[in-house]
Amino acid sequence: MSLKDRLSEALAATPPENSRRADTLRAALNAGSSDADIADALSRLIEAREQRAISLEHTGHSDQAAEERKEIASLRELLPNAAAAAPGRSTASSKRSGSLLTRKQMIMGGVALAAVAVAAFLYLRPSDEADLSAAPANDKVTVYKDDHIMGNPKAPITVVEYAAPICPICARFTAEEFPAFKREFIDTGRVFYIFRVFPLQAPDGAVEGIARCLPKERYFPYIEMMFREQPQWDPDGHQIPDVEGAIVKLAAREGLSPEKAKQCMADPANQDRINQIAQDAQIRYQIDGTPTFVMNGQVVNFPPSQTRLDVLRLRINSLSSRSGQ
Repeated sequence: MSLKDRLSEALAATPPENSRRADTLRAALNAGSSDADIADALSRLIEAREQRAISLEHTGHSDQAAEERKEIASLRELLPNAAAAAPGRSTASSKRSGSLLTRKQMIMGGVALAAVAVAAFLYLRPSDEADLSAAPANDKVTVYKDDHIMGNPKAPITVVEYAAPICPICARFTAEEFPAFKREFIDTGRVFYIFRVFPLQAPDGAVEGIARCLPKERYFPYIEMMFREQPQWDPDGHQIPDVEGAIVKLAAREGLSPEKAKQCMADPANQDRINQIAQDAQIRYQIDGTPTFVMNGQVVNFPPSQTRLDVLRLRINSLSSRSGQ
């Protein structure tokens, strides 16, 4: 029996109340048509659930962690060569995606921030999550109800930017190229723009957690401020002895008390949503770094000799000319 058939049978036999197992199986089945693609996706989803179990243990939810590990063991039995995929063994999937899935979790202020571990396992289902009133004209990109967006949802071209607050290239694009991109394409109604955080390190989850606590109209100004102030909080390349304290201090500019900022950073609902977005990006677009741009459902590649703005402009103009607009 093929892996696809085995997972389909397992999905059909999954009790309705076990929605998490069903979501994991659906995500794997939707990852590709071949058994190799499905096995790779299921391995990554299992790794993500392992990280979630670790996160639950760190935050004192031992009963939930035990239930998660039972589910993990059951899912492993569905994989071909299940023994090779057991804990402590390396798999092809973990070798390819280990840089994202197995980075050391950071503990800030006693709270485990597991965003970097991509601890999601809930597949983002358009029927449950999509805000259909804001869906773009093309059907190649799903818009979710809590996406942060700019421009006309009915624009013929949708651009999704996956960025990390800690990413210096993302910060440079935001400061130097995005204003012209917005002026030329978003403000003129040619592009519908979606911004999503793809966490690379735990502080990315902390920053996005605060951003999601703010009023929606303050989301982009806060993210732009954190890009601009990277030297004040980014541990990579800067001597920051207290990363959490630095992020909390900057949150005060948005009127958040230290207690409120820490609460936002550690909010499980925020962290789960952040991780869901990252998991979806990995499975849907095979994203493993930032910034990554997706245009009408296709990942945009950037030659080193051209700026991102130049490449985006060429792609948008090409799509527009093909559609006669």
